[in-house]
Amino acid sequence: MKNQILNSIVFALAVLTFTSCGKDREAIKAAISDQQLADLVESALQEEMAGLTEQVATMVDIAQQNVVAQCGLTKDTTIVSENETLIGSASYTTDYTWTLECENDVTPLNYDFVCHTEGSYSNNRMNSNDSGDANWKLSGLNENVNEFLANGVYSRNGEQTFKSDGTYTESKMDMTVTNLAIDKASEEITGGIAQVNASGKTDSGESFTFDGEITFKGNGKATLTVNGKTFNLKL
Repeated sequence: MKNQILNSIVFALAVLTFTSCGKDREAIKAAISDQQLADLVESALQEEMAGLTEQVATMVDIAQQNVVAQCGLTKDTTIVSENETLIGSASYTTDYTWTLECENDVTPLNYDFVCHTEGSYSNNRMNSNDSGDANWKLSGLNENVNEFLANGVYSRNGEQTFKSDGTYTESKMDMTVTNLAIDKASEEITGGIAQVNASGKTDSGESFTFDGEITFKGNGKATLTVNGKTFNLKL
């Protein structure tokens, strides 16, 4: 009899635990949809929203304007972006610090960039107040090479309100970018990949974590693959 009672208690606890875990998983899944994540990633990339694309374009401009820079010399500049476009508006201030690395203090190899940005944007999908940090290595400085290559880590952290359902989130996004190719003539991104991790919580206390991969396609386009789904993104 005692064994029967004990077995019943164990079974009940197991059912309770399984049900509770199932509810937790459902709550995490519902905290932010895959589409909302794709919107968040796309906005963090877009040039009009002072995203990764604008940062890369600025670094390319700096590299092209400093072709005779002194090896090992560190410089800095601050860029204020005020964008008003059909897809929304953005206001950001970004600090750039860069150093030209050379072989034997003679032959330029790459620029090392450290960036910090703060600001806000508003588009038809969300409002965001955020900041970000990035570390980049921009190579391909040889004039006989047609493309720059950017490798680095780009982050964007802040608060968003999604206009579709009013969901408020505090989010953290990190992108590890590999071999991002930028055509020197057009200054457009032509290829590369990025691993993206986004995490955060909503105002109702629900948490979310996503891992995905961005593939840069060229012509101002990219794709995001997450949870077995692929979303088309505009840069």
